[in-house]
Amino acid sequence: MAITNQPAEDSLYSAYSQIPVETDKLTPGLEIKTQNFDEDNMVSLNIIDNEAVEVIDNSGGSSNNYSVKFPLRRKVVPGEWYAFRVSSGAGVGATSLTVALFQATSSGNLTTVIAKTNIPIGDNMTWKVQIPAIVTAGSPRDFLVIFAGIEGATAGVKVTLSGMSLAYGKNFVGYSPSPIKAANSLTESIDIYRDSGFGTTKKYDLSFLAKAGFRDDRLRTFPYIDQSIGFAIDYNLISAYAYRVIGDRNFNVRYASRGVRARGYNANFTGSYLGLVLTDRVPDNDRNLYVKKYPGYPYYVTLLPKGFLGSPRVATSIDVRIKLYGNVEKQFDISTRLNIPLVYEFEDEDGSEDEADYVKLRPSAGEYSSQAWNIIFVYAEVPCNPFYIRWINQKGGWDTYMFEQHKKYTQEVDRGDQYVLANSRDPYASQTRGELAPEFKNIVQAGAEQLDENDFNLLKGIALSPLVQRYNDSTGVWQRVLVDDTDLTWDTKTPRNTVSYEFQLIDEQTQW
Repeated sequence: MAITNQPAEDSLYSAYSQIPVETDKLTPGLEIKTQNFDEDNMVSLNIIDNEAVEVIDNSGGSSNNYSVKFPLRRKVVPGEWYAFRVSSGAGVGATSLTVALFQATSSGNLTTVIAKTNIPIGDNMTWKVQIPAIVTAGSPRDFLVIFAGIEGATAGVKVTLSGMSLAYGKNFVGYSPSPIKAANSLTESIDIYRDSGFGTTKKYDLSFLAKAGFRDDRLRTFPYIDQSIGFAIDYNLISAYAYRVIGDRNFNVRYASRGVRARGYNANFTGSYLGLVLTDRVPDNDRNLYVKKYPGYPYYVTLLPKGFLGSPRVATSIDVRIKLYGNVEKQFDISTRLNIPLVYEFEDEDGSEDEADYVKLRPSAGEYSSQAWNIIFVYAEVPCNPFYIRWINQKGGWDTYMFEQHKKYTQEVDRGDQYVLANSRDPYASQTRGELAPEFKNIVQAGAEQLDENDFNLLKGIALSPLVQRYNDSTGVWQRVLVDDTDLTWDTKTPRNTVSYEFQLIDEQTQW
């Protein structure tokens, strides 16, 4: 019994397209789980199968090379960086330990040292390592190896490590359980059985499972230890789902996008060139993208490292540069190994530190200049009657827009049905009829004029978005709005066109 075909481990399929999993004919079915947000950090940037506390105990042993091996989920590539971190450590019989990356055989026997270092045991133990160019990519297996003390002197040594993580790239991440650990810890699951297959295999479509995992709220996880790296995991945009052959030990964990691809295109976002920024806006010929910013309103950049289309055998980090108002430019790298989108939110206040001037994204190697993005934020005055919205675009990222033209606010009220009170025949009754709660709608009609084709195509995406929200100026929170039926027309005879939308706002509190 085995899975014969499944999404790759670094895949990011659209949840609204077919997500295929196939098993052999002897497999009775699959056990499945979707994202459970009562479990912390199900979505993990770690690549080692670790525990919150890892004890490497050789206190009663005589081996001088006692160690623990952690398999890397993907094969190392020359030139890429890894960042190892332990929040705190304690040693009995040793003050330092040896950490190494090894190549190994398919059976797990260590063969070649990729990189090795000694780290003093204590708080905030760290190691940044770049895979040497001399390393042959594509070894059967790669391992992170941690020794109980210094290699060659581990007899009688015990080491306890808390909050251990190994992440792709140069940036340290906080501890979170590996995807396997997180999935195995979930308690609710469903078994799917197939009585017969198609030929020699049984086929499953797990898109329904992926669609169930999105969460429409403001929950976010900030994985990076460095607070200047403000990119977060937004659970509005990704869903985690897990599956395994009934009776297997570990789940296979995969992630799905809330974006869609046109028919005929690869539904796996990591196998399609989407660009480094998940937006329906189109940059100019110099890769510049000009976005209006409004004082007091948030705005976003959604980064997909896997949106970079380079050589598949070259590990290229994404060079991120952010210039904030009144501050120097900040620079950091994010690995293209990450297969999930990351969201940077700016809270734009007049002259505050978080008022962004630009965000630049480009491959760190200096190549592929045609794939760089220069997002330049242009100051704009807030209109008299602002109506600011954000929506999940077709690429699975956030786009924003401020409707600045005339808007029409309407309240539609339908009084509830009447009914006869039980005491209606009482000659002394003060009332004889009651009524049910009225139904009402708060509606905003908003539009934009003189739109070029790029802006028109941007705004037409609102009509098909799975989540549209309006920014409440009074409370400072995003509230969902519903989009009523809309007809949008682009007339090729005119260079500029108009869009008009009718939005139904969140219901008000009433006295009914």
